[in-house]
Amino acid sequence: MMRHLLLLGTTALLLSGCGNSTQKAVIEKLPQEQIAVFVSTDKHLENTYNWARKMALSYAHDGTDPVGYWYEAALPQREAFCMRDVSHQSVGAQILGLSVHNKNMFRKFAENISESKDWCTYWEINRYDKPAPADYTNDKEFWYNLNANFDVIQACWKMYEWTGDKDYLTDSCFVNFYDKSLNEYISRWKLQPENVMSRPRYMNQPENFDQNNNFHTCRGLASYVENFRGLTMGVDLIATLYAGFNASSQMASLLGNKEKAEKDIQMALAYRDILEKEWWCEDSAYYQTFWTEDRTFHRGEGVPFILWFGATDNTNRIQASVKDILSKEWNVENMSAFPALLYRLGYLKEAYTYLTELPQMNRSEYPEVSYGVIEGTVCGVMGVVPSASENTISTCSRLTSDTLNAEIRNLPVLDGYVSVKHTGCIATEIENNTSQELVWKAAFMGQYPQVKVDGKLYQTESCQDVYGNVYSMVEVKLPSGKKMYAQVSDEK
Repeated sequence: MMRHLLLLGTTALLLSGCGNSTQKAVIEKLPQEQIAVFVSTDKHLENTYNWARKMALSYAHDGTDPVGYWYEAALPQREAFCMRDVSHQSVGAQILGLSVHNKNMFRKFAENISESKDWCTYWEINRYDKPAPADYTNDKEFWYNLNANFDVIQACWKMYEWTGDKDYLTDSCFVNFYDKSLNEYISRWKLQPENVMSRPRYMNQPENFDQNNNFHTCRGLASYVENFRGLTMGVDLIATLYAGFNASSQMASLLGNKEKAEKDIQMALAYRDILEKEWWCEDSAYYQTFWTEDRTFHRGEGVPFILWFGATDNTNRIQASVKDILSKEWNVENMSAFPALLYRLGYLKEAYTYLTELPQMNRSEYPEVSYGVIEGTVCGVMGVVPSASENTISTCSRLTSDTLNAEIRNLPVLDGYVSVKHTGCIATEIENNTSQELVWKAAFMGQYPQVKVDGKLYQTESCQDVYGNVYSMVEVKLPSGKKMYAQVSDEK
């Protein structure tokens, strides 16, 4: 029988290290049914969220399995979690109060990196704390997508931003994984900027290499796309390399390691430079997606990852890439990321369509779908983005009408919760139930000279998203235990 998540106690046990020690975090926990509750006058939106919440939590398991706390992040019925899916489901999981699950699963990946696997870890781990047999026979024969290490690094940085858990920055298990991934792994698989366009199709092969054995030919795929013949580099891997080094640079900067921060950001920018100079096709106004062993470019999947990982900052090319994405049909794995991505870029109508239609799509039971809907609602519609590194909480209503309201209650952030309520796009109420004072970045769609916060007027700063929507934003201190109300104002 499947065992689902139960959070009925008042404390959560957070594991520290690589299984050698434990640490209790004294954090008051609400019953699961009170965490991340979403209500809205847009009942289609509310029903979509409730479907996703129920579905996502049905995949979450308590700590009684040998692997510990985990949620399904792979093909349903496989009873396992893979690196790619956990990385992409982790924000949705955090929103639903599954931070212990996230940390345990990321640690499992981190602790199993090894030289015998050419600095890969286990692509997929099952509930029995074993590499999933569907993807692994032994250290020389297994399935592995090379993007995964860098995807995990970026996801761990996101988890720090949401939780403030410094283990993601300093725990020896995580640090070892980051270091091996950004050094030995890069060298072993010839992923240095100077080698990514000339590396061979197959590398680190067993002595009995068999081209008909998937665990030989797919042991080190240079893309998340698994069915393109002759591929030696995917644009998604270029984007993920950028994201991994960029995340590592931010971690190093926060820890005061300026030399490493500079080195890593320069590596990230080197991959961005390759992306912009080699992969962009000016005549067709799109990015190529595959580079093959015959040294030619081809088109297929991959463009969404460029935007997901922020690998380009060229507004015109981002707009062209969104147009490219919207012109094609995609599987649910890709579409799961579209609501959060498109809301962030400002394509509100398209984001809403994907968000509300995903539950009815083919294979909507795939775990990534429900977790993507959760992230798309909270980070997209509600515009809630925490940053432990900056000690901020950002909000921005992206509701489609000022006649609509929406609220997310008891959203897990740092060591507690925040609740956010939007009245249309003109007013926001926030409550800080964490232990610390935060800086509230309250943003509103539209050009407004001032925002009134609890009766006091603040001058706004303006910014613009990729689509061209203008936002007005103010920053105010939000004390622990305090509720504040902000509303746009035309007062002089």
